[in-house]
Amino acid sequence: MEPTTTGRFRVLDRRPDGTILLVDLDAAAAAVADPHSTAAGDLQPIAVQPVVVADAESAGDDSDTLADRVTSLEPGYVIAASLQWDDSEARFSACEIVTRTRIQYADAITGIFEKAQETWHDAQVAGAAMNSAVTYSTGKEPNGVVYVFAKQEPPRDLFEEFRTGATPIEPLIQRVDVEHAADDEMERDNEPGTTDEAETDDQPGDEERAVFVMNPADEEFVLLYIVFRKEGMLAKTVRDTYGLPPV
Repeated sequence: MEPTTTGRFRVLDRRPDGTILLVDLDAAAAAVADPHSTAAGDLQPIAVQPVVVADAESAGDDSDTLADRVTSLEPGYVIAASLQWDDSEARFSACEIVTRTRIQYADAITGIFEKAQETWHDAQVAGAAMNSAVTYSTGKEPNGVVYVFAKQEPPRDLFEEFRTGATPIEPLIQRVDVEHAADDEMERDNEPGTTDEAETDDQPGDEERAVFVMNPADEEFVLLYIVFRKEGMLAKTVRDTYGLPPV
């Protein structure tokens, strides 16, 4: 019998060859709770082939459903999945989409927003290689968190490391979930068309966020911007500003 791995994962990226990179959410949660307790290897992504395990004679219509779910996966989605291993190759044997947070990658962008520049300036003044800051709406409500990181000397490419999982971003996403759960409700209250009835269905940590990993062409830093609401006005503005597709 081939070994199977079952758990909750985030889709980090879909690589050009079709490989899907998954991050183990339990390992990331352990890293947030105690950064010194989790081995670095536990946070490295699992490369999964974009094909599914299915017995053509017994799976029936369900095999098509599984294939459709795998095809629909986008970077940022959280899934409950079972992975079947054949030697060192993993394939999906089950997959359910839990939430649809989106991660979007933008390389060689220009005209970076002022808050990111200010956050990087503060890091330079402090002699630090990274820094973070909460961003606020015009109504002074928290609506996101921006992280800036000093670019590394070649051959290191920090933007690509974030995209491949060589340098993990999942603990930062989960930290936002933990530290800004109260702000989720505040931000949701200010979105047009929301109702109290709709809000009661959400649980802490279940928000669908917009995560932007950006590599400015003319700055000395790479940035990660976690926007609280995936379909909020701020996330839409970021996509429009930097030529990213809608979600």
